[in-house]
Formats: sequence, C-alpha cells, structure tokens
Amino acid sequence: MKKKSRFKRLIKYIIFILLIAGTVYGLNYFFESREAVTYTPPITPVTVIKATQGNIDKGIKLSTHIEADSMIPVVPFVSGTIEEYNIKDSQKVEKDEILAVIDRDAYYQQMLQAKAGYLAYESAYKRVKELNSLGAATDQDLDTVTAQRDAAKAQLELANLQLSYTEVKAPIAGTIIKAPQAVGDIASNQAPIAVIADLDNLVVNVSVPEKYYRAINSNIENLRFSVSSNNSTSSATLISIAPFIDPTTKTFNIKLKIDEPSLFTIGMYAKAEIIYESKNDIKVLPQSIRKSDGSLYIVENEVAKHITFVPEIENDSFFQVPLGYEDAFFIDEGHNDVLDGEKVNIKEM
Repeated sequence: MKKKSRFKRLIKYIIFILLIAGTVYGLNYFFESREAVTYTPPITPVTVIKATQGNIDKGIKLSTHIEADSMIPVVPFVSGTIEEYNIKDSQKVEKDEILAVIDRDAYYQQMLQAKAGYLAYESAYKRVKELNSLGAATDQDLDTVTAQRDAAKAQLELANLQLSYTEVKAPIAGTIIKAPQAVGDIASNQAPIAVIADLDNLVVNVSVPEKYYRAINSNIENLRFSVSSNNSTSSATLISIAPFIDPTTKTFNIKLKIDEPSLFTIGMYAKAEIIYESKNDIKVLPQSIRKSDGSLYIVENEVAKHITFVPEIENDSFFQVPLGYEDAFFIDEGHNDVLDGEKVNIKEM
C-alpha cells in the first residue's frame, strides 16, 4: 500500500512539472512568434518664415513730464494791500502788462517826502555853488552840500522806483497758470502774485541711466527724439546733454524741446524716446521667433537646426538676421517644441 501511494505522488509531481514546462514553452513560443511593434514618434509640425527687408531703430523710452522752458513766479518787490487784480488762470498776457496794483498811498507819500528833501538840497547846492564862485564859500562847503544833494536825489529815485513797483507787471509774455491772490489780499515778496509760463516753448527733462552715456554721446549727430502723451506724439529737438553723471541716481540729464507744443500741456505724464542707433534696408525678423535664451531654429532638408548668435542690432520688436542666413527658413510656430536635428513637418500658412 505504501509503494502504491508513493507511486501516485510521483505521477502527480511528473504531471505538475510537465504542465509547468508546457506553459513556459507555450508562452515562449507566443512571444517569439509575435510580430515586433516599434514606436514611431510623430513628426513635429512647424511653420517657417523668411527674413524681410526693413529698418531697425535702437533706443530707449523713459518716463518724464511736460514742462515750460520759461515758468516764472511773479513776486512783488513791495508789500501792501492788493487793490486791483486783473488776471485769472489760463489768461494770456503780454510782457509788461499790469497784473495787479498794490495800495500806493504810503509809497506816494514816501516819494513826496523824498522829493521835498531833494529840492531843498538842490536849492542849497545852487546857493553854495554861487557863493563858492565868489569866494564866499569854501570848496569843502561845496563838496558837503553836493554830497547831501546827491544822497537826497538817490532817495528820491528809490522812492519813485518803489512807487512804480506798486504796479506788478508781467516779466514775459505767456499764459497765467496760477493766479493765487485776490483783491484785498496782502502782497509780499514771500508769495507770488502769479505764475506765468511760455506754453509755446515746452520741454522735457529726461533722466537717462549712465550705461547709455557713451552710446548717446558718441552718436550726437544721428540722435533722434520724440515725446508722446495721451496718444499724441511730437518730434523733439535736443537742447542739452549734461556733461556729468549724478552719483546719487547714476543718471545724466537730457533736455529736449518739443517741436509741436500745442499737442501737450504743462504737467502731463509723457514718454520720451531717444534713438541712438539705426540701420536701414537690412534683413530683419520678429523677436517672437527666438527662444528665451535668444537662440532660434532654421529648417534644412526638413530637419531643425539650432543656431546661437548675437544680433548686430535689435530692439524690442525685431532683430537683424545673422550673417549667412539671409535666405534661410526660420521656424516660427513650434520653435519651442523641436530639438536640434529633429525632423519636422512644415505646415502650410
């Protein structure tokens, strides 16, 4: 019985081993007989462009504000109550036009007093001069009375000048941009009667970073300027370039005169553009086709080729095509999805 039981177990083991061997063989046959499947990645679709003929201006745009070249606070030279005030904001005035009149009574009385003193000394001078010619008065007497007469004359001239200052006049022709006083106010040299600006001569002062100093000063003859604000743009003319760098701000000042001042007004926020280098009639491409590191791709025989370079001239919108690639096809759409040497599919535009 024991031998028969052992034989049965042996038969089971043999059958189990045969089943495993058959399974392994079957799986091996299955995988070996299968047709191999390989993965072929899709070809990246791209669009290409060619360089076009164009111009590139290299420059900077900086924030500034509109100013008047002449903006003068009119301060009275004498103090007193304002009796007449003939101006208002935005009023145009001519040179020497009377803006305000200050109470003149005290200054008029001062003038009369100085006049009386002068006339008295003038009369004394004439008498002493006549006596001196007759030998009845010394030269010293004549010198003394002459000095007294001249001092009285100077006092009279000063009194007349102060009396004239009671009429506050415009020092220049222009436009009243501030009229802060009124009849009855006390005028003094501590506060202006008005502020006058020449709106026909508007300027901007531009603070330019020091890194542009050499580029701008080495191309003064070719510099171009414009000023824009509120969708209005005017060309501008160079007035001056500061000959030094401000050590606190690391900037230097450029002053420009606006060629069309009627488009602007004082105080407007503005952008001043300074063009310091230009190239015309060259092959250009848009900056949008470049990668973040500045490189780009061309297509040769349907294969992408990676190019690195430094443009001879560029601005925010365009760059000059590298030498030798004037007729190349540059990848536009898809330039961030390809690799060097990868086959590409050029889409129709």
